[in-house]
Amino acid sequence: MSALCRPSRLLARLKPRLLSRCAALVLGLYGAVAVADPWQFEAGAGVLSQQQVWKKMPTVTSAIPYFIASNGGWRLGFEQGNLVSYSFVQDKNFRLYAGAGIRDNGYDADTSLSSKLSDDPVFTGYQAPDTEITGSVGLQWYWFSIQLAQQLNEDRDAQVVDLALELPLFQHQSGLRLMAVAAASWMNAEYTQRIYGVAPGNQNLSVGRPVFQTEAEMNYRLDLRVQYPLSAQTVLLGSAGVTQLADNLQQSPLVDEKRSIDAMLLLVYRF
Repeated sequence: MSALCRPSRLLARLKPRLLSRCAALVLGLYGAVAVADPWQFEAGAGVLSQQQVWKKMPTVTSAIPYFIASNGGWRLGFEQGNLVSYSFVQDKNFRLYAGAGIRDNGYDADTSLSSKLSDDPVFTGYQAPDTEITGSVGLQWYWFSIQLAQQLNEDRDAQVVDLALELPLFQHQSGLRLMAVAAASWMNAEYTQRIYGVAPGNQNLSVGRPVFQTEAEMNYRLDLRVQYPLSAQTVLLGSAGVTQLADNLQQSPLVDEKRSIDAMLLLVYRF
């Protein structure tokens, strides 16, 4: 537990100065930067299949859109939880950025493209968490990346630190690339309580939903990603990943799986 306390204190010092104004900072910069480069776009669609950790949650498969627009340091489109981001420093091997976006990882997420829900009685009358508006700062350096994202709405302090290491496994002259990504997500107690906990006002003992209090925890994830160009402008993207839920979070009355699994296939056109 002491290892988790150290980042918690660090985030507490950084939060008032760095995170609470991320969204205003990113949006304010747009009016100050003279856009000279042409916009570049990536658009496409695909399919996403997910097996989540919630009790008796069926596998959810849905069609998903894909869109990214970039110009200089600006990027628009859903990427690493950000809807808009601005890179203060960006070159081939290094990027330092701030962003603003949304985060919606709880049961019965408002942003889910599927209407499938669990039929377990534990969710009867359950008040699912609302979508979070987040501000983030992050950096990418060669194969390593780190991002700190904090909730900005509802006067809450839910924070998540994502660390990832991308390892190239195979590359062919045809453009085929295979990569592995090892990642860890540190989540403060406010976030884990929001997603996996049960507050006193949300308990219902008759359906097996007692109060459940959480602490700061760490989830781990492993991804395999493939990229194959079909033409100069069209690329096929695929990924499969597994996320290991922290031991203490597995005790939540909302959960009956130790890990979540997902797979995605996308066809993207770049122009």
